[in-house]
Amino acid sequence: MIGKKELKIAKSLFRKSLTNGSVEAVKVRTILNAIAKKRPAHMIGILRNYKRLIETALSGEEVIVETAAKISNISTFEREIKTKTSAKRIIYKVNPKIVVGAKITHGDWVFDSTLDNKLKQLTVNN
Repeated sequence: MIGKKELKIAKSLFRKSLTNGSVEAVKVRTILNAIAKKRPAHMIGILRNYKRLIETALSGEEVIVETAAKISNISTFEREIKTKTSAKRIIYKVNPKIVVGAKITHGDWVFDSTLDNKLKQLTVNN
């Protein structure tokens, strides 16, 4: 029963953290300061649920692109990614383990077109 109440409170706080469906950092900071001052019962459970909700929302707002080297035509690539997703931020990572290809993560969706992944698919299918 306590867990459901904690989740309900966390969801209420989460809704107050949004502006037009996006997480607003200033609102999150204000809410966290208010919680710290009031110290409600079961504060840890509320904060854990609230953190999970915020992390899930933020992961949907960003796209992580991993490649072997820097992308040359970044502006065209960014424009295309932003039109195809609801991403507000694109994070680029150079991953030395990637020989050829790219790995793109948006929320819980992963597009892995790396050489390593293609070779794994070949060995699993045969």
